[in-house]
This record gives sequence, structure tokens and C-alpha cells, in this order.
Amino acid sequence: MIDIISTISAVLLLVIIGHMLRFYKFVQTYFWDDLSKICYWILFPCLLFNLTSTLQLNSPFLLPLSITILVGAAFAILYGLLCGRLLGANGPTTSTLIQAGLRYNAFLMLAFVQGAFGLTALKIGAMTVAIFVPLANVMSVLMIFLLRDDKQTLGLGRAIVTEVARNPLVVAVALGICVNLLYLPIPTFIHETGKLVGGASLPMLLLCVGASIRITALKAHKAALLLAVISKLFILPVVMVLTGMFLGLNKEILLVLVVMATVPTAASSYTLAQQLGGDAPLMAEIITAQTIVSAIAIPVWVVTISVLL
Repeated sequence: MIDIISTISAVLLLVIIGHMLRFYKFVQTYFWDDLSKICYWILFPCLLFNLTSTLQLNSPFLLPLSITILVGAAFAILYGLLCGRLLGANGPTTSTLIQAGLRYNAFLMLAFVQGAFGLTALKIGAMTVAIFVPLANVMSVLMIFLLRDDKQTLGLGRAIVTEVARNPLVVAVALGICVNLLYLPIPTFIHETGKLVGGASLPMLLLCVGASIRITALKAHKAALLLAVISKLFILPVVMVLTGMFLGLNKEILLVLVVMATVPTAASSYTLAQQLGGDAPLMAEIITAQTIVSAIAIPVWVVTISVLL
């Protein structure tokens, strides 16, 4: 237990360091945008390809893990719709609330599970990315189109294909699984390069997460922010854990799932909302609020699951 708390504290410390480096302008502001771009397009996809190309895809827990994730996704969508109804919100705001619960920051999730639980948990985390990221992207685009003000669904298919195809995480996972299923030989130096690049991605991403926090960006959407935070703080973790327990998943997998459910929504949710007709200003505030709250919620949930199970 002490080791887990120490490791999580180290992860949080990197996030804090990233925030302080940006706050005190240790480097130029554009450095963080460039570093985030390198991590998103190169380093992190290399890590995912390396992991998914060597996963045991016939693992007996793969089916219950998939079902648990699908149940969580369904609850996230229903919760977002309910929140929109309670607030009397318009379509773009409602779709933004759905994105806030449905999507998750895979970078931060993998950084936590690798640091706290080790390589096996990291591979389980990669499985969740392979299952959930394509699903979340498709459903997010669909919800935005169905709920936007103009009520037009023209170009929906193209938008879904574009969003999935341009996501480097989806591409990396798809390539890794193809290599895995087809038993394609990969030279050792490629895997070693993937390990080195992947190892660099997670600490850099944590620094970028810290640098992206904008406390001053929290403005007027108090009720919506509260509901978006509750989804990550309580609703989704409870749904994931109870479903996983019911399906017989072990403690290690449940810990990965609870971290996945608690991390903030993906940073790309802002871009998606901005481009397709969601509520981009609200999404920017949600990302910041959830990031701050997750720093507290993740250790609490991990300790709770570790003690109870």
C-alpha cells in the first residue's frame, strides 16, 4: 500500500512540476504545445504499438473487460443526457457533457497504472485503449451530430471516419493488433526502439498535463462543471467497479478500470467540440476542473479498492 501511494504521489508531483514550469515561464509557452504534439503523434503511438503488438489477445478476461467498458460507456452517455435535461441545456452543451464522461485521457491513465502497478497493468491499460478509444470517438462524433442545433446529419459518416482515422492512438492500436493477429515478425531493434520512445512518452505527457491546467479558465458554468466532475469522481468509477466485480474481474484489472474511469476527459475533446458544433468553452473548463479533481480522486479510489479487495 505504501509503495502504491508513493508511486502515485510521484506521478502527481510530475503534474505539479509541469504546472509550475509553465506558470513561472521556465520555457517559452509554445514549447508545451510542441512537446504535447510530439507526445501525441509520435511517442505515445509508439508505446501503444509496442504494447498491442505483443498482447495476449486470447486472455480469458478480455470478454468481461470489454463488457465492463461497454457498460461504463452506456452509463456515461445516459448520465450526460440526464445532466443536459436537468440543466435545461441546449444540444451542444449536452453533447459536451456526454463527451466529458465518455472520453478519457489515455495518456494520464497509462502513466498512473504503469507507475503504480507495473508492466502487467500497463498492458491491461493498453487493452482498454484498444477497446474504448475507437468506441468513444465514434460515439462522441455521433452525439455531437445528433444534438447540435442545426439538426443536420449530413457528413456524419465522413466525420466519424475522419475522426477515427486521424487519431494516432487508434491507428497505432490497429497496426499493433494486425501485427499481433497475423504473427508478423518485427525486428528486435523496432521493439527496443518502441520501449525507449514509449518510456519517454509517459513522464513527458505528465509534465504536459500539468502545463495544460488553467485554473483561471474556470468561469461561469458552475452547475455543468459540478455534474461533469461528479461523473469522474463517483458515477463512472462505481459503475466500472461494480460491473467488473459482477463479471469476476480480479483486483489488478479493477484497479486499472477505476483509474480509467477517474482520469479527466481527453484533451482532444475540446478540438472535437470546436470543430463539429459542441460547446467548446464549456469543454475547456471541464478539462481543467476534471484534471484538478482527478489528482485527488485517483489516489482515493486506488487506496479504497486496494483496502476493500
